[in-house]
Amino acid sequence: MLKKYNNCTFCNSKKLIKSNKQVYLENYYIKSIITDLNLSKNFLKKIKIYQCKNCFILQNNPWFSENFVRKIYSNIYGQHHRNWENLLNFVNKKQTPNHGNLFELLTKTIKIENYAEFNSPFMGLMLNFFEKEYRKEKSFFKYFSDNVINYLNSRQLAGKSKFEKNISKNKSKKYLDRIKKFKKKIKPVLKNKYLFVDNSPLFWGQNDNYKSVNSRSYASELLDLEVHALSYLKDIKKKLDLFGIFHTLDHTFEPNKVLNYALNASNYVIVYCHIDQKLNKQHLFSFTRKFLDFLKRKRIYTIELTNLINKRLSSPELYFLCSRKKEKILKFKNNAYK
Repeated sequence: MLKKYNNCTFCNSKKLIKSNKQVYLENYYIKSIITDLNLSKNFLKKIKIYQCKNCFILQNNPWFSENFVRKIYSNIYGQHHRNWENLLNFVNKKQTPNHGNLFELLTKTIKIENYAEFNSPFMGLMLNFFEKEYRKEKSFFKYFSDNVINYLNSRQLAGKSKFEKNISKNKSKKYLDRIKKFKKKIKPVLKNKYLFVDNSPLFWGQNDNYKSVNSRSYASELLDLEVHALSYLKDIKKKLDLFGIFHTLDHTFEPNKVLNYALNASNYVIVYCHIDQKLNKQHLFSFTRKFLDFLKRKRIYTIELTNLINKRLSSPELYFLCSRKKEKILKFKNNAYK
């Protein structure tokens, strides 16, 4: 069930040093893993925290093998709860995800017409752009959302009689016609918007559902974005203005590849991640603030935004903007501090 991860998950270095701060914390996720996999607390205490002396991430070792990782993130808690909570808070209360004034800061300093995010559609800024596109009252978004869910549900025909399938067909047309009517009211803010996915077993995917609707299917209908495999980034002809990675860089087995793909395809990349020294057992790894020093050595230029966005943090977290072009970061700094 456990596998040795002797190389750093991010930089592949073997410079993993056992941390002198070993912790065991139980939360909802850990309790579910213990119950569903029939584990003991002592079993989980075999998992130890290490720090990479090259890129400074924290990493658990040994940790779950990929087969059990997929089971944890697809079965045990296959729904990305926080992702859906962000969406429901938006459609029911018109509350966008809490990133302080990050959206205002980025749109003030960067002209954003071509935008993408990685793996999770409701964790970042997609809903902020969606709100700007429609500028409607709260009830509109709830009605729009309900029709998207009903449309996608009406296409689930397994086990239905011929009569029931005909009813579903008529319902599908009704809901889709409404969705198309809503979209005629749009005032585009973005020219292109994308969600790139890598289908890592370390991420919520096949079972990330609400009312039998998957988050990616829902997002493509509601937000009218394109969903592509990560490798499609190489085929994007026009450089992206901004690429968002919101609590997803630590939920892939290839974080270095993901970040480099994003940096090659976009002028700016915004990253939001945990930096908690108390690395819980449900996570393979976590970033630290010193990770930015590693990026600097790799000539990836950064500016930390955590203290610029006026967000009250409930746990240790990090926001940073990065680019391969030094002049882009310098330009952003000049505009951000005006």
